[in-house]
Formats: sequence, structure tokens, C-alpha cells
Amino acid sequence: MLDALVLGLALGIGARLGGPLGLLLMAAAVAVVGYRWTKGRNRDISPRNEVEKWIFGTYANWAQYNAQLGEKNPDGSFPIERPDTTSSPFYIGGRPQGKGERKYYLDMLDSPWDIHSKRDLLETVEYMSRGPGFQKCASQEDRAWELCRCNQLLSIAFRLGWISRGEMLRRSCEVGRIIQKTFSGWEEMSRCFLSSCLEWMGSDRGRDLRKEIHENLWERRDSPYRLPWNLPLG
Repeated sequence: MLDALVLGLALGIGARLGGPLGLLLMAAAVAVVGYRWTKGRNRDISPRNEVEKWIFGTYANWAQYNAQLGEKNPDGSFPIERPDTTSSPFYIGGRPQGKGERKYYLDMLDSPWDIHSKRDLLETVEYMSRGPGFQKCASQEDRAWELCRCNQLLSIAFRLGWISRGEMLRRSCEVGRIIQKTFSGWEEMSRCFLSSCLEWMGSDRGRDLRKEIHENLWERRDSPYRLPWNLPLG
């Protein structure tokens, strides 16, 4: 409300002034309010408490990797823009809010997941966390790959508006408690997930960035890995 009043006042003054000075004032007002609005929206998708941050930690490598990607190239690939793995903000679902985010997530779910609805997504999470997808895992690396991606999917469902923040947190905590029982701590979980991720990526050029993110998550003061492993969830 305050931003709208300030913007209206600045535009009114700019219109009365006219000329280059008036245009400059109006452009500056629009830029400042736009920046404040975007920053506020992104705060809404940042972890709000220790439990949300713990959950974010289970898919932090994926989230931080996607936060470094620019808009899709004509050939369908994503450029790495301004890599910042030491201070890049933590966003539920990985990426900051912006133009094209809905299409980005829908495309991601379409391929390789073949997920096209909330029902598809929740059935996939169930399959991977409690069903045959998890039961068939032959190693800790396999288990990390299945479980961590469940919370990744739930974060996408929230960003798409398919589930509320409360439902995302409740379902993610259910998966999180399975993760706590399956691994001895952040080190084992994150190492096993990275190993599976690199195997899945093959020779992809993003491998080094994934490794860098993994290392820096251990160094950051705001890292979710600094939270107690057995933090009560839900």
C-alpha cells in the first residue's frame, strides 16, 4: 500500500514537472518500487524457520544449481549466468520469482518426470519415498537420490500453486523423518546425493558447478547443514 502511494505521488510530481527531469523522476520511482516488490516476493519463497531450512537442505544442491541458470537458450539448454555459490540466496524451489518461472517448472516436470498434475506429483513422491521406488534402492546413494528429490518435487508443487505452503511443509516433514532415519547425518546424505547426481549427469558441463555448490554449502555460515541433523520435524 505504501509503495503504491509513493509511486502515485512520484508519478504525479513527475508529470507536473514534465521534461527530462520529470521523466527521470518517474523512471526512478518505477525502478525502486519494482525492486522492492520483487525483493518482497522473493522473501515469501525463502525458508522462514529452522524446519523449512532443514527441509531445504535436503535438496539444497539442486536448488542452488538451478538458481545459477539463466533463461533457456534457443536450443533448449540453459546458460550458467554469474555463478555465485557462496552467497546465492536460498529459495524454496531453487529459483527466484520472475518471468517464465511457471513454464520453467512445468517443462521440468514434463521431462524427464512425465508429471502433469498435482495428483501425478504426489503419487510420484509416494512411490519414491515409501513405495517400490524406495524399496528397490540397492545403496545409500540410490536412497538419497530418491528421497531428496521428493522434497524437491514438493517445493515445485508449492511454487506452481498446486499445494499450499502448509501442505508442502507437512509432506516434506514426512519425507524428512524418513531421511533422518536413513542417513547418519548431513555429510552422508549430501555426499550420497552428489554421487548419484554426478552419475546421472554423465559428462554434463554442470558437474563442476555441482561439486562447487556441495563444497560451499559446507562453508556457508547460513548453510542448512549447520542445523542439527535430528531437528524435530513436524
